[in-house]
Amino acid sequence: MKGSRQSLTSLRIFLASARHLNFSRAAEELSLTQSAVSKHIQALESRLGVSLFKRLPAGLRLTYAGALYLERVGAAMRLLDEADALVARPDARVALNIAVSPSFAQFCLIPGLREFFDAHPDIRINVRPRLVHGRDRTERFDAEIQLHTGHMSGMSAQYLCGREMALVGAASLFARNPVRDIADLAAVPLLKRAQRGYGWDEWKSQVAPMWPGPAASAPEYEGFSVLMPAVLNGLGVAIAPLCMVLDPLCAGLLERPLGETVDGRYGYYLMRPRPDVGGPYLDAFCDWILARAASLNQAVEALRG
Repeated sequence: MKGSRQSLTSLRIFLASARHLNFSRAAEELSLTQSAVSKHIQALESRLGVSLFKRLPAGLRLTYAGALYLERVGAAMRLLDEADALVARPDARVALNIAVSPSFAQFCLIPGLREFFDAHPDIRINVRPRLVHGRDRTERFDAEIQLHTGHMSGMSAQYLCGREMALVGAASLFARNPVRDIADLAAVPLLKRAQRGYGWDEWKSQVAPMWPGPAASAPEYEGFSVLMPAVLNGLGVAIAPLCMVLDPLCAGLLERPLGETVDGRYGYYLMRPRPDVGGPYLDAFCDWILARAASLNQAVEALRG
């Protein structure tokens, strides 16, 4: 239909406005006037027959239609930019924006990225540390790796690793305070993770239901990125996903004093937005991270015996 296809200029102006939720800041980014940005958005809304933004005294807010439009247009523009880079600048590297749980990025993703880059020198990965909750919902990513149960609206999810968890502590700590059974835990500090997943309650429900567990005053660490250094430095014991501690366990820096493995509710999932229009570069990354996770799972199974 005539006039149904929007100009790329208008679509890029819409994306910048949705990113900043402010016409003035979008204009600064695009080297346009605020009036020009506003006129492009008004013309776009007129052609579509819907409002894309709510105009508020403090700025803009996406309408429901605007949020839907952002999801589709953002994905389409990424594909167009990828095509431009591939054809016009064959030596340029394509950038993927991946939101990753900070702990997974530190312990599972980044240690293997050199292997991915060696196989795909034309792809650049922008690793954005993000959690599922408490973040800017206007941000859009090509894919995410999050600690979750696997069901999130608007996203497909493939399990990677992390359901298997165990009690771990530093070998230096156990040299001073041996732990051979549940009763021995009274002699060592019990460290808690402040975020959801890998909690003492879930662990003890399968290992020692009658054991009271850590006291309410037990030290808390915000996430594994700070909890695991505390454990490695002998500050106490904690519950951790085995996929995240394979290297220090194999090196003898950490030990599993009780030798148990508990299957928890949470794990790390690869999530892609729906509709999935990621393209071959994103497919290459997703195939690689799935293969890496499979390798980590094989190592966990070997550890379980």
